[in-house]
Amino acid sequence: MFEEYKKDLLKFFQIKKENHLLAENLESLGREKLKKECIRIFRLKNTQKDKDFVRSVFDPTNEYEDQMRSIEKFDLDKFRPLISFLTEKVKTIRDDKLVKLFAWLIDFPANEEWRELSDEEKKRVFEDATRKKKITRKTGGGKTTGPKIGRSGTRLIPHTYIVITCILLLSIGSISFLAWERMATSVRMPKAGETFMYWDGDHYEPVKDGEQKAGVTIIPLNLKILKQQRKINLPDTMTTYSLGKVWYKGYKDNHEYFTAAGSYPPDTLRTLKKLSPDILKYHTSNYRYMLTRLVWFICAAFFVGLCGYGASTLKKEVKQPVDEGETGNAANFSEAQFAQQ
Repeated sequence: MFEEYKKDLLKFFQIKKENHLLAENLESLGREKLKKECIRIFRLKNTQKDKDFVRSVFDPTNEYEDQMRSIEKFDLDKFRPLISFLTEKVKTIRDDKLVKLFAWLIDFPANEEWRELSDEEKKRVFEDATRKKKITRKTGGGKTTGPKIGRSGTRLIPHTYIVITCILLLSIGSISFLAWERMATSVRMPKAGETFMYWDGDHYEPVKDGEQKAGVTIIPLNLKILKQQRKINLPDTMTTYSLGKVWYKGYKDNHEYFTAAGSYPPDTLRTLKKLSPDILKYHTSNYRYMLTRLVWFICAAFFVGLCGYGASTLKKEVKQPVDEGETGNAANFSEAQFAQQ
């Protein structure tokens, strides 16, 4: 009989309440909280059977095309009989659909399924209700409440994680780029038989005696020059600290800068000059270098920010752990729950 079903539902509800296994909206009953819980559960359990059931409760006249809209527009006062019944202010309730609705909210078997169970199976359902693991969360006052989501569902990826990830990626990328930009070309030491060297654009490379290289001048190997001489490809990175440590070749605006004194590598008949304050001031600009890198950084930050915004709109599957007993009889009821309209 349905009256017996109501009593068992009330008992099931009280067991879950005593063990703090109810969702937050049901821990302290209220009309607005019941509506919020209906919306939350509908987002998680939105099969066609669930949609049909929600329509039968909230929109029997088919006024709304969207079931979620019908819940939102539901008259809160209609929840009063259910709240009175659950808080035991009244012994019974006339609206059977509200009883079925609450069973749907707390995962209690449908009436037609409940009638088919033996006394032992019903007892097991109540026992399983006390053994289900609770997913807790902390409120602002430190109070532990019930689960914020159902057995499974989706939620947005926390923005905090995304912001931290974006900052780390941007920092690592910027530092790596600057380190790579300033990193000197590694020196390849000569092998046996390599007693000569040639200028390879921005550094010297050892070469074997008699080996020919088109378009380059081959000179005797000098280990000191091989190790120390480099062309500075980013002269705007130089500062006053470079004075006395950098040499140059050039006239007017055509200047090249090197890390060691000696001959001009592409033309050994010419000699490099020591960098002077005037050359540094009028032919290089560390501010220009910093401004260029700032523009690159802003572009990179904008790109990483776009990626972070895209990630913030993604949702991930969230599942609650359950006891082994939960996968038994109680879990099997959800598919056939509320088939009876």
